[in-house]
Amino acid sequence: MPVSACRTWGWGSKDRRPKSNRGRRVNGQLNKLQRKGARKRDDATHQASRKLADTAHTVVVEDLNTKGMTKSAKGTVEAPGQQVKQKSGLNRSILASGWGGLERKLAYKAGELRKVDPAYTSQTCSRCGHVDKSNRPLQAVFACGACGFRANADHNAADNILVRAELPCVLVSARGTGAAARREAIP
Repeated sequence: MPVSACRTWGWGSKDRRPKSNRGRRVNGQLNKLQRKGARKRDDATHQASRKLADTAHTVVVEDLNTKGMTKSAKGTVEAPGQQVKQKSGLNRSILASGWGGLERKLAYKAGELRKVDPAYTSQTCSRCGHVDKSNRPLQAVFACGACGFRANADHNAADNILVRAELPCVLVSARGTGAAARREAIP
């Protein structure tokens, strides 16, 4: 949907109410596009949650504070916010990703939904447990300063989340070989 058109006409804002028939038609078209996008996001979260629920009995997610993450950066008159435009774009993309919707759908589709504290999952080594900010030299790379373990940052964080979930079995994954993940009981 063209953002400039949305800003020009808005949808439902009283101070930007279209005065012409063409304006009403364009506003209706924008509303239609917005509803279509919402339906597509809802369908995608339904499909993803069904796939996850079918492949795993217990699903573990980070207990993310989406409301806090998408707080406005406007600030006050005494202490104005910085990079407000960038923050509003980030907020829009966080809300459009549909984390909350996926979590709600998993709650009733999956056998069990466990939430874990997300603090330091991306900075903790999944092998030795060493926590340090410098373990993330790049956005996508994890390199432990203590034991030298290197991995994709997302995979390392996922392993940490799995450990925090305290499941009776552990996910054994053969990353990079194309083999499917399998579950093994802990002896």
